[in-house]
Amino acid sequence: MSTIGADSELRDEITVRWNWLEAEPDPCVVVSERMEFVYANAPARALVPDQWFGKHCFELLPVVDETCAFHCPKITSVTKATEVVYCEETICMQGQHCDVFGVGLIPLGTGRADRARAVLLMRGKNVVKPEPEFEGRLLRDAEAVRDRIVAQGA
Repeated sequence: MSTIGADSELRDEITVRWNWLEAEPDPCVVVSERMEFVYANAPARALVPDQWFGKHCFELLPVVDETCAFHCPKITSVTKATEVVYCEETICMQGQHCDVFGVGLIPLGTGRADRARAVLLMRGKNVVKPEPEFEGRLLRDAEAVRDRIVAQGA
């Protein structure tokens, strides 16, 4: 059982802090250092089961498994990166078709009371025909989100 999932007071605090991500058109997920979902905006909630709070990526995304926790490059980025990095994730939407998403991983650093360590800004590569600069554009958009996080003190 997740240590985050049992704490509804923490969940309420996280929701207040990260609710501004609801304005983002792309799916955004706030994760802990162990890749537990602590916040998901509406587009992200549409991709995962209803009971997502406090669950690990491998519990929510059906194309990964528990062993990925030992070699996942995103965990390394969450705990050690200082710059926004790009990666990709395949997500099968609740048993339906699968899409590849570009992910701008925005590290938040350590020592935060809400346990948030990164924001994942996701953009479907199959939703629209990806332009040649898909990765660069996603990274720039993720950096803009990072700048808003810094400005808001979130």
